[in-house]
Amino acid sequence: MANTTNFTKNLNKLLNSSNSINFARNTNKSIINVHSTRNNTIITLTNHLNQPLTWISAGSMGFKSAQKSGYEAGYQSTIALFNKINESAIDSPLHQSKFGPLELHYRGFGQGRSASWSALLSQEGEAFKQRLTLIKDKTNLILLLSNAQQSWTSSVPVASSNLYALELSSSHNDFFEQLRKRDIAYTLTQTFNSSDLFTGAAIHLHNANDNQHLPNLSSVKHIYPINSFNSPLPFVDSDPSLDSSSLSRKRSPYTSSLYPLISGTQAHPSFESVQTLADSVAQLSGFTAAHERNLTGQGVFIAFVDDGVDFTHPALGGCFGEKCPIQHGFDLVGDDYNTTTNSINPGPLSRTTCKSHGTSTLGVAASQLKEMKGGAPNATFGMYRIFGCHGSSGDDILAMGLIRAYEDGADIINVSAGGPDGWTTSLPSVIASRIVEKGRHVVTSAGNYGLQGLLYSNSPAGGIGVTPIAAVDLPYVPLLNASLTIQEVPGQRFPYTPAEIFTAGNTTRKTLVVGDACESLSTQQLDDVAVIIDNEGCNLDVKLSNLKSANATLVLIEDTHDTLSQSPHVDGLATAVLKPNVASQIPANATITLHYTPLLRNNPRAGLISQYSSMGPSADGYGKPAVSVVGSNIPTLAPEGRFMIQSGTSFSAPVYSSLLALLMQQYRQDGKDLSPEMARAIMLGSAQSVNLDIDADGAAFTVLQGSGRANIEAALDASTYIKPDIINFNDTFSGVEKDVQLEIVNTSDDEKVYTLSHHPALTGYVLNEGTIQPSTYLPEYTRDAAQIRHPDTITVAAQSASTVDLHIVPPPVSDHRLPIYSGFVEFSDGSATMKAAYNGIAGDLSKMTILDNTDDLFNQGFPVPFAFRQSDRSIMGQDTLNFTMDALDRPAIVYRLAGPSPYMRIDLVDGATPRNATTSSTTAATAPLQRRNILDGVLGWMTDLFGGSGTDSLYIDGIDSLGVLYEELGVSRNGFMGSGQGSSFYRFDMSDTFASGKVVPSGHYKLLLRALKIHGDDHRSADYESWLSDSFIIS
Repeated sequence: MANTTNFTKNLNKLLNSSNSINFARNTNKSIINVHSTRNNTIITLTNHLNQPLTWISAGSMGFKSAQKSGYEAGYQSTIALFNKINESAIDSPLHQSKFGPLELHYRGFGQGRSASWSALLSQEGEAFKQRLTLIKDKTNLILLLSNAQQSWTSSVPVASSNLYALELSSSHNDFFEQLRKRDIAYTLTQTFNSSDLFTGAAIHLHNANDNQHLPNLSSVKHIYPINSFNSPLPFVDSDPSLDSSSLSRKRSPYTSSLYPLISGTQAHPSFESVQTLADSVAQLSGFTAAHERNLTGQGVFIAFVDDGVDFTHPALGGCFGEKCPIQHGFDLVGDDYNTTTNSINPGPLSRTTCKSHGTSTLGVAASQLKEMKGGAPNATFGMYRIFGCHGSSGDDILAMGLIRAYEDGADIINVSAGGPDGWTTSLPSVIASRIVEKGRHVVTSAGNYGLQGLLYSNSPAGGIGVTPIAAVDLPYVPLLNASLTIQEVPGQRFPYTPAEIFTAGNTTRKTLVVGDACESLSTQQLDDVAVIIDNEGCNLDVKLSNLKSANATLVLIEDTHDTLSQSPHVDGLATAVLKPNVASQIPANATITLHYTPLLRNNPRAGLISQYSSMGPSADGYGKPAVSVVGSNIPTLAPEGRFMIQSGTSFSAPVYSSLLALLMQQYRQDGKDLSPEMARAIMLGSAQSVNLDIDADGAAFTVLQGSGRANIEAALDASTYIKPDIINFNDTFSGVEKDVQLEIVNTSDDEKVYTLSHHPALTGYVLNEGTIQPSTYLPEYTRDAAQIRHPDTITVAAQSASTVDLHIVPPPVSDHRLPIYSGFVEFSDGSATMKAAYNGIAGDLSKMTILDNTDDLFNQGFPVPFAFRQSDRSIMGQDTLNFTMDALDRPAIVYRLAGPSPYMRIDLVDGATPRNATTSSTTAATAPLQRRNILDGVLGWMTDLFGGSGTDSLYIDGIDSLGVLYEELGVSRNGFMGSGQGSSFYRFDMSDTFASGKVVPSGHYKLLLRALKIHGDDHRSADYESWLSDSFIIS
């Protein structure tokens, strides 16, 4: 292990001792993530926000299974990434990585690790190596297990926080009285009083052992552990001098928070560029076509559940309340709230400027600005704030926000928040589903975890009937063209690289070459010239300091050794870098003009699903997302009168909410009924299919694109819809032919004859070949598809409905990799086409390995799970460790879920328990072959979850538990490090008490980790996968 630690230490010493690395450290970096395992080398390039830009693996390079983990495969994969960056076009997000600082993050200890470093030492890698500022080893076990690395502890047990939401079958007073009679001390954090949605309370128990009493209270109908989720990313500050009034002056206050531009700077795109982006959003979304029909959302109430809004923004009317665009809302938390402190201070909605996400999402729909009109500008809006100024929020707060919006009468509730959960049974998902059942719409973001692959959906997007929205790329990417012209060299234009903050753009000056500038220049007059210096001799900081003292205002640095990727930023001094071939062409005392031109470049991925957009299905087999709309590079609003360009499914959701409002307005104006079921069926059925990728000749999986890109014009003109709008086969019918029935509704005044056709999408594999690990984006796919037998035509009378029977034959593919098949059944009446999407899994989810028992993640010669001492990170093994349970002298476990689990727990068992007493089941779970994604079985876990006493008598694999340490319902699978957001493993730190609060006595013990398989029977031992630690002593 010492060798692996020294590996990155030695490399960083090389970097720190190099005099050739000299550039501004505050510019946006790119990160090369090298994940080397015994099976493959995967290299992912991410930006400074950890958003994926591209990836290459040894497998994608064509290396065979036996070669993928080898040195040559790792070397060639790294070189291929360098070539991909160097060959990237100016409009590519990869282009930034040609100039800006780089970090190298290693994960795993396969042969690709040293091979990638050798590639950096090669001629092809030299330019990249020179820009390395830091090398990290994120798989070093010493670092991973260190108590200081709390950021890795992504699975702090929810139960330990003692936060629960309880659904009640009787009055709150009955519940509180029952708590009082049992002397249960608690703090009431929320009271739910919605009789038709949820009656209950959220409480924080003062004593952990009191949780055992909750299932026995007669007033308790259901118990939901409260999970937390992170706040959306903060916005990037723009120039404070730029406000909404600058639009009329043709100056742009926009900043790009996704694409650092070709110089590595954050640009201020021109008004014309932003107008083009805004027009592109309006055209591709269908806003323009709908607005031309005088549809603006009038009479429709859209509520946003988010982090607040600056309603004083001029583009939002500058006000809140009656006669304002934003008329409803409530602050459920206050500025100081987060789930750690629980300092809730609810009250009337006030202006929020410490967060920008809500202002930006609401602005997509509500902007009143002529130059950047929202999708439904005349709708009525509401904001229900669920985040404080810092930290995270909780399921109970999100649920309360949904309920408040529903009770205020919202027609559409937009939720652009949440996290990877994957189950339909979380509290927000259940509340959202009930709102849909009551006749309202709940629209959510699909999530930004696309690089984690299939089977990685979001909450509350997983709620049944909820409409999660995927993101589609726009045709343009905002960039910046920094170039100069020389009066004495007409007809040519040369590039330069400005500092991150650059104030000398579009200026013309005489040049003055002052040499090395290592000595004082205080006697020179430099304020009106462009000073040119080289990068030889003394430190560049010394030169710039001397020049600033001499009143220089613009300095051009000749990058003598071609090592500067970015110009240093110096307050009050504009600096830029010139390549040697450029500086050599500038004559002495020449006249130059610096051009600093914002521009838009064509996006080769225009119209495709954005690479960050999350893929379904949900953990229990529901096809998510529902539909897709534009979501990348969306011009929108920011607090304090500012504007931003934003990307993410957070911004595709309000685009769809706006379209839905326009459809609702038309039906209301025409005096026609439009139920939520009908509206959703029309929107999904009229959507246009999207291809999987630039080079993929086939439709994207419907668990990536949903029913396709929404087409509001077709929806407004539709006189047909299909029920159900999505057919979810999940894995119930794996390998089994099935008959299903669709209902075709003809709302026109004429009889219609429909021609039926089947259009399969590509079939994607959840798992990599030969492993238990899910594929990362893009997963391998095949053209093998389901076959659907259907009648050629069907006739439906005017204002009537008819049914059609379909016979589905799953694709003939190997089921061990869990292939997800999907496609569309289309109905054409000759003038318009409507469709129903379908998806299914040609495998059995209950056979999916849940507990990762490989060393694929860390590749350190032993698999996960493993147990260790928290203080010195000693690994439990042949020598029995002794723990005092003082401070950090306690056991801990690192484990990883390759698949989602509906229920998992960690027990303390007798130290003499033989290892062969546990099993890691590879057989299918025993739930009956039926539609297994229905909400059931959760109540049955309540007794097991909390127990009836200080110990738990659940008898699994022949082992009698001595006590439960940790339990959790609905646990999401892990992703892989270097492949986007999401945790790559879980860590459990044992305390000196059981989950019930009872103190763990001295003794000889082992830790037993168990995970219930998908569809498993929680009372049947064969349906669990389990792992048993080595023995240890508590004294």
